[in-house]
Parts: sequence; C-alpha cells; structure tokens
Amino acid sequence: MDNNKTIDRVLEFAAKFQANIYLDSISKGLMGTLPITMIGSIALLLAVLPIEPWTNFIASIGVTPYLLAASTVTTSCLSIYAAFLIGYRLAHHLQVDEIPGGLISLFAFFIATPLTEGVLTMSYMGAQGLFTALIASLLATRIYAALMKCDALKIKMPPSVPGMIATTFSTMIPAILVGLIFIAIAVIFSYTPWGSFAEMIYSIVATPLMNVGGSIWSLVLIVLVQMILWFFGIHGSLVVGTVVSAVYMPMALENMELYAAGTPASELPHILGNTFYSLYAGIGGAGGTLSLLIVMFLFAKAKQNKELAKLAGIPGLFVINEPIVFGYPLILNPIMAIPFILTPIVQLLIPYFATVMGLIPPLTGVQVPFGLPVVINGFMGGGWTAALMQIIDIAVGCLIWFPFFKISDAQMYKEEMGESMEEIAEEYEEKAQKVQEA
Repeated sequence: MDNNKTIDRVLEFAAKFQANIYLDSISKGLMGTLPITMIGSIALLLAVLPIEPWTNFIASIGVTPYLLAASTVTTSCLSIYAAFLIGYRLAHHLQVDEIPGGLISLFAFFIATPLTEGVLTMSYMGAQGLFTALIASLLATRIYAALMKCDALKIKMPPSVPGMIATTFSTMIPAILVGLIFIAIAVIFSYTPWGSFAEMIYSIVATPLMNVGGSIWSLVLIVLVQMILWFFGIHGSLVVGTVVSAVYMPMALENMELYAAGTPASELPHILGNTFYSLYAGIGGAGGTLSLLIVMFLFAKAKQNKELAKLAGIPGLFVINEPIVFGYPLILNPIMAIPFILTPIVQLLIPYFATVMGLIPPLTGVQVPFGLPVVINGFMGGGWTAALMQIIDIAVGCLIWFPFFKISDAQMYKEEMGESMEEIAEEYEEKAQKVQEA
C-alpha cells in the first residue's frame, strides 16, 4: 500500500513538472529554434564537409564565407531567438499579447548582456548567453503579465480605434516599466564583481549546471528517470526534455561554434550535448526499441508479435516508437521492464567511453531534426563514426532485449495456442519447485 502511495506521488510530481508553464515555455521556446539551428547546421556541414574537391569548389566560387555566415547568424545567435520565443510562449500561457511579451523578453536579454566598448558582447548571443536568455525572458514576461492585469496602467482607446492599435497602446506603459526595471538591473550589476547580470548568471547558474551535466552519470540519471516514467505510462521524454535542452544544448552549440571556427573534431571540449542524447539515448525511441523490433522480426513466434513488428518497424526507423511501446505493451510490463530501462543507458555508455578512449571524436554539435531515420541521423550528427556507433548500439540492444523477449513471446504464443494464463502460471510454479528440490 505504501509503495502504491509513493508511486502515485512520483507520478503526480512528474505530471505537475510536465504541466509547469515556465518549463513548458522553455521547452517549446527552445524547440521553436529548431528551424534556425537546422539552417545553421546544414550550412556548417556544407562548409566543412571533409571532401577536398567539394571544399575547393565552394571556396573557388565564393560560397564558403556565406555558409559560415549562415552558421554564425543562427547557432551563434541562438540566445536571441530563444529569448523571443520563450517570452512569446510564456505570454501565451499567461493570456497576454504574445508579440509584446516576446519583444520585451528580447530587450531584457539584450540589456542584461555585458557591453564591450559600448556594444553588446557577441559571445553571449550564442551558447554562453542561453541561460541568461532563459531567465531574463521568464522574469520579463512574468512582470509584464502582472502589470497588464492592472487596468490603471493601460491606455484605453475609443471603440472606433482599430484593435491592433488599441492593443499597442494598452501594452505601452507595462512594457516601458519592464524596460526601466531591467535597465535598473543592468546598472546595479555593472557595479558588482560580475559586471553584468548575464555574467552573474553564467558564473553562478550556467557554469555549475554544465559542470554537473558534463558528467555522464548525470545524463544516465536523467535517462533512468525518463525510462521509469515511461514504464508507468508518462511520456518521460517530454518531462526531461526541458532539462536536456537547457543543460546540454549549450554544450553542443559551443562545440559547433568551435568547429565552425576551425577546431578539429578530436579537440572539441564536450563529449556530451543534446545531440549526443538524441543520437544515443534510446535508438529508435525511448527504450532503444529499434533493437526490440529487430529481435521481433527475427525470432517472434506469436502471431501478434509478428504483426506488430511489421506495423511498428518503419515508424521505429524514424524514431517513432509509440506503436511498440503502447501496442506490445511495454508500459507496466514487468518482464520487459529491465531491458526497457537498461537498454538506453547502455547505449549511452558505449559511445561515451569510446569517445573517452579516443576511438571516436566528440560530436560536432550539429543539431539533428527529430524524425530523421536512424543511422542517417547519426551520419548527419557525427559522420560515419557516429553512424557506426549507432549500429553497434543497436546490436548490443538486441542482445539485451533478446532473452526477455523470448520469455514474453513464449507466453503470448502459448496463449494463442489455447493455454490460459492460469495454466502458464502453474507450469512456471512446477518448474520453480523442481529447481528448488534439485
């Protein structure tokens, strides 16, 4: 009974965590930057593709500087896009006009950024400033929404005035007040040892979080929590997605910026990143279910498993595994719990230690879109070495899934052949008694 209460509390906490408007705004705001990061990632890949005839060709026609510029104004300026989108999403949650919310957030981020000889420090526009963008946009939008609730601060226009103009005037005073608050914050922090609000956030929040997140065991813990939630029927990937984006995306972007600047892949500073998580933390979907599908194709006896493998196979290649997770089902399935939780952890550890030992280089941080087929996404994210590592991970995953699937498949096959669950239970009890007697 106590165990059930504990599980209920954990599930309730996970549901509240997932529904939190601030975390949801961060998650969806960062997700909204994907088109921009994809433009930069593809441009960078084309600019540094390790094929000498290609690089000579694009250099001779003058395309290389523009490809590198595309990377600079996208991934190296990601915090700008993130600040606007997070403010926009939070304003939507708080039921105030979204565009002013996004613009105010963008202003708050800019004014919080340190100045170098009177101009904004460009290094904070990318990975280094991402945490500042998150915090400044949440604070600015929250204050703006609170001020918008005060009717005395709204400039009311006659009914004959067009709605867009009326909205602009009604947001003017709250927006000005938020701007003045953040100007004051910037001035106050200019007299501190940090010199700016952004530097304080980077020193006290971002750096410690990235140091903790830089440990493989932190990522293993995140994946463990994710898979336990999946086992109980909660979309664990969505729950931990905000943490993964906030902590690990800056690492990947820093690698990407250095790679664009000419640093060899083998000398990049971060092994982990959100791309590392995307490529290896459960290949084919949470739980590494592509390996299970391969095992089902090759060894299933139960008709329902053969049919499910056919139906879920193609989606699994595109990292969509809901058909197998809910169709098998893997949710609350005690036999399949161990491989379901263990496989993605093992699939993380193998490429990590391969990188530590120098067998493969760190990933360049190129952002890979969700839904790209397995192995192809590995090639895009880290070249042929990452694609090969995915194949090795899939093979190891098959070994983990195989014994558990055989037990589960045998039960299903017996049920199809007319044996009841009671008969199956009795048979296993008899076998257990014989083992004890022996």
